Amino acid sequence: MGVKAALVAFGDVRAAVRGGGASDRSAAEAVVRALRPGCAIEPAGDSELADDIYPGDGFTYVAVLPDATIVCDQELATVPVPEHVLEFAGDRPLKVFAQHSGSGWLAFAEWAADGTLLRSHHAESHDQYELAGSVAVEMFGFTAESPPDDVVLHGFRVTRPDQPERDAALNAAVAAMVQRGPQRMTIGPDGSLVPITEPS
Repeated sequence: MGVKAALVAFGDVRAAVRGGGASDRSAAEAVVRALRPGCAIEPAGDSELADDIYPGDGFTYVAVLPDATIVCDQELATVPVPEHVLEFAGDRPLKVFAQHSGSGWLAFAEWAADGTLLRSHHAESHDQYELAGSVAVEMFGFTAESPPDDVVLHGFRVTRPDQPERDAALNAAVAAMVQRGPQRMTIGPDGSLVPITEPS
């Protein structure tokens, strides 16, 4: 499985984690509606940052704390960052961090409170593990491997307006793969994998 994270933070996460306090679900829902416009939003169960720092597809988890708003969402934690996410930050610092150690993917970006871009990076390479850990600690005070387990997040199921079409396309692709059957491969002269063509 590896280390995975999809984290967007508005404000000072270190101070928010130190200060504690309870998040408000109605405020969290307002954040989701602002960041995922046009989507159908339904409440899901609460969770903890340690459990859903990388939520499943179609889910967003949010904590609205006095010093920071923390959002865990695979579609929002991307670099380049969507323009409406930058606008939502307003006069607060913005930090975006996405990691998938299994594929070697790492992306992060950070803006100051005045909107100045401080750093931005996105690349796929298996030698970024230490970089990911050090950047996460600098940004949030913890790594994706060991987030605090006392930060409660409010969960929401988020359905895109084009979700039926996306599901249909995925199902069609899977059906085509099943019908085609497994692809047999052999090793070519240069060491690369070459498909075996079945006789007709």
